[in-house]
Amino acid sequence: MRFRSLPLGARLDRYVLGLFGVSYLAAFFLVVGLFLILDMATHLDDYLAPDKAGNTTPFTTVLGFYLLQVPFLYLQMAPYVTLIAGLFTGAHLARANEVVAALNAGLSVRRLFLPLYLAAGLLALGVFALREGATANLGRERELLLEHFKKKDRGAPTRVENLVVRDREGRTVMVHEYEVGALPAEGRIRGLSALYTRGDARVSVAAAEAAPVSGGRWALVDGQRIEDDGRQRRVVAADLEDDLRFTPQDVELAWKAREHPLDLSTGELGQLLARDPTNLQLRTLRQYGLTFPLAGLVLLLVGLPFVVTHERGKAGERIARGFLLCVAYFLVDTVARNLGLQGLVGPVFSGWLPLVLFGSLGAVLTASMRS
Repeated sequence: MRFRSLPLGARLDRYVLGLFGVSYLAAFFLVVGLFLILDMATHLDDYLAPDKAGNTTPFTTVLGFYLLQVPFLYLQMAPYVTLIAGLFTGAHLARANEVVAALNAGLSVRRLFLPLYLAAGLLALGVFALREGATANLGRERELLLEHFKKKDRGAPTRVENLVVRDREGRTVMVHEYEVGALPAEGRIRGLSALYTRGDARVSVAAAEAAPVSGGRWALVDGQRIEDDGRQRRVVAADLEDDLRFTPQDVELAWKAREHPLDLSTGELGQLLARDPTNLQLRTLRQYGLTFPLAGLVLLLVGLPFVVTHERGKAGERIARGFLLCVAYFLVDTVARNLGLQGLVGPVFSGWLPLVLFGSLGAVLTASMRS
């Protein structure tokens, strides 16, 4: 039987996809559930502990936080879930001698596993879309809950200290304390300072407080602007900042970039890089965000040949090889990313090294499978 004699979407493809779907659910609960349990074992007592006023956090609030954690944990572990699901599927087919049956029928192993590769590609697109949606819609609530757990006075509003924010022109603003509102537009700054140039003059702005008004401007309390062009120094009181244009959303994005940089979406990274294009950390994270969703497909290319070509081993041994593969990719990925974040290697090299390295290995192993 030739490759073309079995059209895509045939009954065999649907059967393999069905096995993969069941295995994917099992792998999801195994991997994501394990990390949830480890997180609970480490932090649950702290989340439920009373603050200095004796206020305790309701268990429903903690449960809600962990529900919000699920998509973010999945985004971090999605390639490994895909690999383990593929290994489960391949081991089942090998154990039931269905791989041998396919070979005897003239069907190559690569064609047998083609639905898995296509599914892994679609899952990579899904992971990318989920990252864009989850971070925009769920990230703020998750961050506020984390701050709530950390506070010694849980009845007080959430305050974030010492944030470096870039305005639309890339000028640096130091926000000494930001009080998070129920909505981003209700946030308030306590302590603001900035130093920038305007024409030939150096401008320094400081204020005790600032509240957002229309157009990305801020109403200042005890605001002062100092302009110095080298010939004359002028100090004026300011109740409205016109030059610096940044919004409460920009402040909260700077907060997120500092506390949870790996959760930044591609769109958010694009906003940050537009204002700070030379930032190596942001450039590295953007490459990482583009390549990491594809890791599931690459790991399948490497892992499935082990299941098929080493048929004398038991299914458990094959799955164990898959876990070792996860560890190897995780180590290479972590080392490359950290080197990129520290500026020791270029962002493109840092982001694409694990994919190219394991992808090349997967291409060789896949090509060597029996046909």
